[in-house]
Amino acid sequence: MAEKEFTVTREKLEGKVVQDVSVNDKAVVIQFTDGTYLDVYMATETGSLKASTNQLKQD
Repeated sequence: MAEKEFTVTREKLEGKVVQDVSVNDKAVVIQFTDGTYLDVYMATETGSLKASTNQLKQD
């Protein structure tokens, strides 16, 4: 699977309310009340910090 590059912008996160936070030695995942997640993690191949956002789709 090809890796896609995404940019997380502050403007897209402003005004969101944090519902839950999970922290471990490799990542931080922040869940917002609208179902959006912000993932901050250490990329194993480069050793640099990466961030991504996603949203769960509910049927």
